[in-house]
This record gives sequence, C-alpha cells and structure tokens, in this order.
Amino acid sequence: MNILVIEDDTRIAALVNRALREEGHRVSICYDGHEGEECLLNGQFDVALLDILLPGIDGFTVLERVRRKLCKTPILMLTAVDSVPKIVDAFDRGADDYLVKPFILEILLARVTALGRRVTREDPPALSAGDIVLDPGRRVAIRNRKEIALTRKQYVLLETLMRRKGLVTSREQLIEAGWEYAADVKENTLDVYIHGLRSKLQVDHTVIRTVHGVGYIFEEA
Repeated sequence: MNILVIEDDTRIAALVNRALREEGHRVSICYDGHEGEECLLNGQFDVALLDILLPGIDGFTVLERVRRKLCKTPILMLTAVDSVPKIVDAFDRGADDYLVKPFILEILLARVTALGRRVTREDPPALSAGDIVLDPGRRVAIRNRKEIALTRKQYVLLETLMRRKGLVTSREQLIEAGWEYAADVKENTLDVYIHGLRSKLQVDHTVIRTVHGVGYIFEEA
C-alpha cells in the first residue's frame, strides 16, 4: 500500500517508516499539519497515519478539513492524547481508527492492514502531473504518449516527487524513499539520479526544480 505518515516526532516517524517499509509498503512522511493536509488532498494514499499535536495546524483540524473536501483516505489517528472525549471527537470528525502512544508496532501494522482492506480498487490509479503520467500498475512513465523506461530508484524518486507535487521534498525524504536507510549513500548520489531522471523525461530544471540546501520540488510546467 501507499501510506502517508503525518508525524512531527522524527524518531517516531523513522520507526514507523522502517516498520511499514519492512512490510513492503511505500511511505511518505510529512512533519507538520499544513504539509499533511496538502498531501492528503493532492496525493493518492491507501491509508494515512495522523498525529494530533502537530506544528502549524493540529491533527483534528487537518482531519476536519480533508473530510470536508471529501477526502476518503482511511485515517488512523496516532497520538499521545488518550482522553475519551478526544477519541470520540476524532471519530466524530471522520477518523477511521485511533491508536494511543506508546504503541506496539505489531498492533499498528495490524490496524494499517485492516484499514487497507477497506480500499477497493481493481488497479492503482495513474498518477499525473503536467504532461507526465505515472502508471503504478505497470510501473512506467509516459510523456507525450511515449513510454519511458526507468530504473527502480528513478521510478521511486519520480513517484515520491509527483505525489508531493507543488511541495518541497527534502533530500532526506528522497533518500529514504530510494535507498531506505542506506547509510553509505554519498552526498551527490541523489543529485546524479535526479539529473538522470530529468534527462530521461526530457524535462528542464523548472519541472523538477532544485531547492538549494533543502531538496527538490515537482512543478507542473
């Protein structure tokens, strides 16, 4: 499944990210409420894990806003707030499940699997941004009606950028997506892959734009 984690505690985010990836899932991480809301509304996710105490806007506000805009992604509230009124409030606002920190990873994974069963899709929907289409079912990129062969890492990097189109994706997020937790990734390795991706897609620096000192952003030309 494609899973979104909205969590400002980097230690917990890393722990959940690793556990989900070891189960074979794809994971995107947002660290504040505004970014999480944008990802939920503009991305295509099977399940989202949403913390309540977030910078920017809190998880309750994110939940209420995305449900008001008809976002149907199953959302599991993952938080240290364990009062009964708060839990009831979360379900009233549209949460699908609720898990209190500290949690047992096996239970989290079981809850995520259960929520994922609610998603009924015969084929993963194609992902499009600008004139580029990414077909997750066949794992191929299409531009100007031409199929473009990508390496596995190029595909993962492009998918990560397109799912977060219009948002800056940090170098750390891209390295986690492409290499998971490989500690030996050299500083310029990501840049080399992005350069190769631009060349294959025949796009310029305004489509996959470098944000110096931070990362990259996919912008529709």
